[in-house]
Amino acid sequence: MNFGKVIKTLREQKQQNQRDFADYIGISQTSLSLIESGKTTPTDATLDRIAARFNTRKALLVMAAIETDKDLPPKTRKRFNDLFPSFEEDIWSLILTK
Repeated sequence: MNFGKVIKTLREQKQQNQRDFADYIGISQTSLSLIESGKTTPTDATLDRIAARFNTRKALLVMAAIETDKDLPPKTRKRFNDLFPSFEEDIWSLILTK
């Protein structure tokens, strides 16, 4: 899962720098930097605050962080991609339309 990519993309969409966004969600800029670079993952509480900031649900952030090419075994990945060919785009459209 790549929470960092998701969070950084959303933060940049809101045109916020790391310092201001970190302050808003109640973590240090260093912690946010570590999350965005993939060196650590956000806590559930941090995900809750991020979801609230973007007026979305935590579950959508988690789904957006799924990297099917890395997170799913090959057989499952093929089936998943057959069932949900536009999964990533669909999730992002749900997040960004809020």
